[in-house]
Amino acid sequence: MPDPQRRVAILYSHPLLGEGLGRLLQTDHGLVVQLVHVDDLETAEAALALKPDVVVLERGLPVEALDLLRMAPDALLIDVGLDAGPSWAYRREELSPQPDEIIRTIRSRARHLQPRRRAHPVIPAIR
Repeated sequence: MPDPQRRVAILYSHPLLGEGLGRLLQTDHGLVVQLVHVDDLETAEAALALKPDVVVLERGLPVEALDLLRMAPDALLIDVGLDAGPSWAYRREELSPQPDEIIRTIRSRARHLQPRRRAHPVIPAIR
């Protein structure tokens, strides 16, 4: 049985980013891509009513990532920009309100966030 198709909504204001990324993603037959030119929060809400699996959000839109996480709590949210900076993925994970689980979650994330030690530079010996 083939894998189910993933629904991807691309929310953008710059056609270069939105339409370009849309064309790239549409080459993957496992994805159904919806392009949404976003002017305001209502436009984003209408797009998210279709419950996409993934929301790609152009950085700088009049919609905040937290708003999108509330509107599409089960979707993976990917924040991208036209600049050379990093893109970000946000997930909304449900936790028990019990202190033990909250502490366990913080500790598991803290292990992943520990700064990596840089290798000491190799200094050639002087002879």
